[in-house]
Amino acid sequence: MSVPVLTIVAHVLKGLTIYAPGEAIKAVDAADVVDAINGLFDDWNADGQSSIAEVFTTFLTTGVNPQTIGPTGHWVLPGRPVTIDGLAWVVGTGIYSPITVHTDPGWWLSAAVLNPGTLTDAYYSADLPDGSIYFSGVPASGTSVRVMTRTVLASVLSTQSLTLAPGYQSAIELSVMENIAESFGATVSPKLERRAGIARGRIFSNNLRIPSLSTAGMGLPSVSNGYWDYHSGSWKAR
Repeated sequence: MSVPVLTIVAHVLKGLTIYAPGEAIKAVDAADVVDAINGLFDDWNADGQSSIAEVFTTFLTTGVNPQTIGPTGHWVLPGRPVTIDGLAWVVGTGIYSPITVHTDPGWWLSAAVLNPGTLTDAYYSADLPDGSIYFSGVPASGTSVRVMTRTVLASVLSTQSLTLAPGYQSAIELSVMENIAESFGATVSPKLERRAGIARGRIFSNNLRIPSLSTAGMGLPSVSNGYWDYHSGSWKAR
């Protein structure tokens, strides 16, 4: 669904009764709301639950390690990915060999020393302005790699339109209403808080991720001096 940014601006300001229905909106007030929309998008982009979709992009390696990814990286994307949610070598048409992506710096420190030759694993460091993908080995130049990243909500101008998935318009409008109410001298009512929370929950619930843990057999296969780190998704030694 395509929605003009100024339509969202009008809904926000009139929803807070800052403007009456049919009243022309001042350019300075519209600009403030657009700034608030972009601020909301920046916050949401840091949270995987707000992502509209996961996208696959194929890149060619350049014979260096790490490969940087982002607006000015070896692999160019509009924004630096918050996470790399999937990585694979392109073996042939429609055939891929998975690469395990680690987020634990401790894993990379160990892998760099212990497994310099393997290309089955990689560590992603969400640096700025570009992220860095460290392979545990230097990939040959010209090798195709398929990268899965989540979409981000790009900043907007008042002259643009937004293409939104179902539910996003109301979540954006109600959340911006909460964020700008105080600066416009309006009140955030309990009803508005409730509606905004429901709207955000509706879109965020589509992207809940529940980490899983598999064992080699029924129950725990053995006892060792370590533990499973829920946040990084990796096993750590004590």
